[in-house]
Amino acid sequence: MDPRYAHLNSRTLALNVYISQAILFAIGVAGLYFFYILPGTNWQARFLAPDWIEVFVYGTLVALLVIAIEIVLIVWLPPETFDDGGLNELLFRDLPIWHIALVCLVVAVTEEFLFRSVIQPGLGLWWTSVLFALVHVRYLKKWVMTVVVFCISLLFGWLFERTGNVWSVVWAHFLVDFILGCFVKKGWFLPQKEGESLPGSNTEERNKNAENGDADEQETR
Repeated sequence: MDPRYAHLNSRTLALNVYISQAILFAIGVAGLYFFYILPGTNWQARFLAPDWIEVFVYGTLVALLVIAIEIVLIVWLPPETFDDGGLNELLFRDLPIWHIALVCLVVAVTEEFLFRSVIQPGLGLWWTSVLFALVHVRYLKKWVMTVVVFCISLLFGWLFERTGNVWSVVWAHFLVDFILGCFVKKGWFLPQKEGESLPGSNTEERNKNAENGDADEQETR
């Protein structure tokens, strides 16, 4: 874990997420007003979902595809490839499941509102994905993570164009972040280096080791 983040905890990071998402949401609202509402451009359709079954089916399929690809990459690529300094692990490690869901929902709604509803109709799929990757600045030093984020944005952008509304993308984004966040909380598929143990993860293994330690102590008495 990056020593710069050692003083942080889950609640502090969650608060930082809420603040950053509030800023992005304000930018999105301003962009929607000045580029669409004020000129009188039709913008309401992208927030309407004529077929909610389509929203959930397409969103779920895209999310499962993204999760499967990320798991394969994490398992097969070197551990340092997806090492973000331990921020994801710090964020999700101590949060209850409901709070993980809340954080992921806020991120999904805010980012897809800005990038899919405001930016993509104006700049197009590719430039929107470039901006989406740049916003995730902490991944920029890891080229594989940057490419993955860029490709996920392309896939989300395609989903937005395919369904014609933002909610399918919000659902897909939420599922990806929530499921991977739960994996992190459980200590699954973490890019940990050999010999390292992550605090707060692998609880069952730690309890088992503690029980074995108690048994060994009783034998020595």
